[in-house]
This record gives sequence, structure tokens and C-alpha cells, in this order.
Amino acid sequence: MRTTPSNRRHAWIRLAAILWLIGVTAPGGVPGAGPPDLTCSPDRTSIALGESVVMRAWVDAPPERVTRYAWDVRVGRVVGSGPEVRWDLATVRPGRYAAAVRVHGSGSVSEECLLRIIVRRDAAGRGALSPTPASPSPAPSPPGIRSRETGSAFLLSDRTEMTGYGLYSYLLFGSPPGAAVRERHLKALEAFVGLIPDIAELERYIPTRELNIAYVPLTTDPGRQATADRLFAHYDYARARSVLRLIPGGNREGPYIVSVLRPLGGTAGAAASPNPYLFQDLSTAPPHLVASWVKEFLNQAAQERFWEERSAERFALKLRVTVGVLGAALPEVKKALDTWIAWVR
Repeated sequence: MRTTPSNRRHAWIRLAAILWLIGVTAPGGVPGAGPPDLTCSPDRTSIALGESVVMRAWVDAPPERVTRYAWDVRVGRVVGSGPEVRWDLATVRPGRYAAAVRVHGSGSVSEECLLRIIVRRDAAGRGALSPTPASPSPAPSPPGIRSRETGSAFLLSDRTEMTGYGLYSYLLFGSPPGAAVRERHLKALEAFVGLIPDIAELERYIPTRELNIAYVPLTTDPGRQATADRLFAHYDYARARSVLRLIPGGNREGPYIVSVLRPLGGTAGAAASPNPYLFQDLSTAPPHLVASWVKEFLNQAAQERFWEERSAERFALKLRVTVGVLGAALPEVKKALDTWIAWVR
């Protein structure tokens, strides 16, 4: 039989149909797609001695494609199975520890996702840490794995940022909110107050270059018993605008989270461009999603070297996966993720 261009074209079409039916497609195809995107996070990055922590894996894949979640820890024990488990650390000594998870499904295995936890000696104060004993030493994290913990500080109107940190993140509101926006701002502040240890306490145990300092601009110091309502009442909108002016766009609502390698300042000497930076726009996110979003960012930001060029984009992708799963029942969330979470070079 004589082969013609038309015959060859039809043969390729038939072959493509057969490959599709047996599940040989490019990653992202429907059947037999490549490994799913996976990210993971603890419900807290710092716990008191004798406590446990809840770990969650987030997968950008339908449930039928996932057959098993493989959790692995060197100390303590994992209680439960599936995407959400409890890591019982009741018998371990104070120190830093790591856990890992892989997802199996549809003939493929995801990349390993690592998360880190600090076990404190006691529970004094919000997120406080106590010195770890010199001996015996706790089981170390896997080689090359170090935490970049997130600590909080208030950026008061008469002060500038402290220097020497590994990453600077700012929780920013574009203007005083109306009633419709107020709840969204309060949810972001609640996550900030309830989750992040004070930076001064973390600095006693972790080098500053390994810390992500998260700033909230305030007009006055709220004191040790800060609440979301108190932070909201003393929020410094003028200082927030001085930072937001460095970011393209109007950015008049919020919350926004901007993360950079160096302080943005907001003064006359501030850099004209903060590039590169991670920009998160929560101004149209449903209020009930905001608290979980901020919490997951702060937990996932406690990772090693995520600000390197290649890993930074990967971090933004993983954050989109997490927020996408959190807002899976909301079609508008899936549609807007690329604009809500952007890595800008």
C-alpha cells in the first residue's frame, strides 16, 4: 500500500488515540498524568514539650488519582493516615525535627515534601522558646535541611526595619476598610497574632539570617497582650501606603502580603523597585479563606532557601496549590489564583 501524507496523518491520529486510552499522556493530561503537585504544612511550626502537631498534605489532583499518602518521621510517631495526620512528639526532647510525605497514585509518585517543627522546652508565652539542652542532642533534621522560621514584629511609625534577616514579609492594608472589608482585615490579623512567635524570642535560638520577619505597620506599640482588634485599631495606613507605592497597581484595599529579600523601608531612602518579590493579593478572597491562607503562607515560608530563583517560583506554585485546595468549592478562587499569588522578578 502506498503511503501518502494523508495516510501518515491518520496513522498518527489513531496512535494518539490509542496512547490516550492506555494512559500515556503528557503531564497534566487527564489519564496517566504525571506526578501531582504536592505541598505540605504543619498547623504550627513551634510546639511545647510533650505536644503533638497536625500535618496536612495538599495535592493538586482529584481524590481518585491518589492511592496513598506515605508519611515518614525519624522521631515520634505518626497517628492516622491520609492527607491529614497527627505527629505525636510527646516523648522527644526539645530541638528541631523534620517530617516528609510522598503521594502515590496512578502509577506515579510525587516529589518528597518536607516540613519542619521546633519542640520547645516549655509553653511560656505566645510561641516562646526555651534553650535546648547541650546533651543529649536531639535527632537532627535530614542533611542540608534547615528551618526558616517566621517571627513577628511591629513596624512602628517612628522606627525602621531591623537588618540581617533572611526574608522580610509585610502584612499591608491599602486604606481604612468599610464594613464589607473589615472582616477580611481582622481575619488576617487573627492569623498573625495566633500563629507567629515574637521575633525577639526566636532570635535567642535561631540565627537572624534563617528568620523570616513578618511586619505589621502600627502607630503605637500594642504591648505583650496584642489582639487582632487592638492591632486593627492602631494600624498605620500611611506607613502601609509608603510600602505599597513601590508595588505596581492601585492596591487600595487588601490584605496584601509582600515578601522581599531586603527591607522596603518606605522612606526617602527606600529602593525604587523591590524586585524580586512575592506578592499576595487577598483583597477579593472570601473572609473565611483569609485566615487559613495567611496561616499556610506563614507555615510554608519556614522553608530552606525558597527565595532562590528556581525554588521561589516553585514556592509560589505550591502556595497556589494549597489555597486552591482550601477554596476548592469556590470557582472564583481557582480562576484568580495566578493573579492573587505572583512571583515578580
